[in-house]
Amino acid sequence: MSENLYAPPQAELGPESSPAIGSGTIEIGRCVSEAWARTWANFPLWLGFGVLWTLAVIAVSVTGVGLIFAVPVLFWGGYVFVLHMYDGGAALRDMFAGFSRYGEALGSMLGYTLLTVLLSIPGYVVSQIGAASQDLTLIAVGYAIAIVLSIFVASRLNFVPFLVIDRGLGLGEAIRQSWDRTSPLIWKVAGLTGVMFLLGLFGTLALLIGIIPATVMGFLIWSSAYRQVFGGPAR
Repeated sequence: MSENLYAPPQAELGPESSPAIGSGTIEIGRCVSEAWARTWANFPLWLGFGVLWTLAVIAVSVTGVGLIFAVPVLFWGGYVFVLHMYDGGAALRDMFAGFSRYGEALGSMLGYTLLTVLLSIPGYVVSQIGAASQDLTLIAVGYAIAIVLSIFVASRLNFVPFLVIDRGLGLGEAIRQSWDRTSPLIWKVAGLTGVMFLLGLFGTLALLIGIIPATVMGFLIWSSAYRQVFGGPAR
């Protein structure tokens, strides 16, 4: 059959042209360089956001109930701000983005927080038993358990908040996708965790002041990794 010369041109939509499809891998150097550039390009913005966000958290925490029913939603807003800062277009109003999706924001952030706390319990319990019995070996084992769970389990769930916010996934599905997509990237994710440790160390050594930009850069590093694995915002 001859080609229809009057048919409109069509572009083949492959992984490169779809904004919702990522490369499926992580380039650690790219994560660091992109995070560094965006941290200093948005310096006044994230500094102002950080001050206002901290004051908001303190204000709602004083009430007691706000610690449960408002702080997690403000953390949602913090993730929205960081992701927008990476993509471009971050604004102070991002702080309150979770309140327009209140039930979703509260439930997912509480669930994610509970999950991370549960992962920290085994190492903590073992180390505390060792401390109570003055058993240095048991203390060391407890710390080793905590480190292994942090590097090889908890870090693989760092994409969960991004998936819930950016893709609109439920918490369970976000956990599944974050875990599945990082399965072949376990050593790269571990490498990013090591970078985060070094950032925190350097930030602390810089008279503690450096911990603030180091924290911002850390969130941007994971934002870069998220975009590399999962792609641009879902359309």
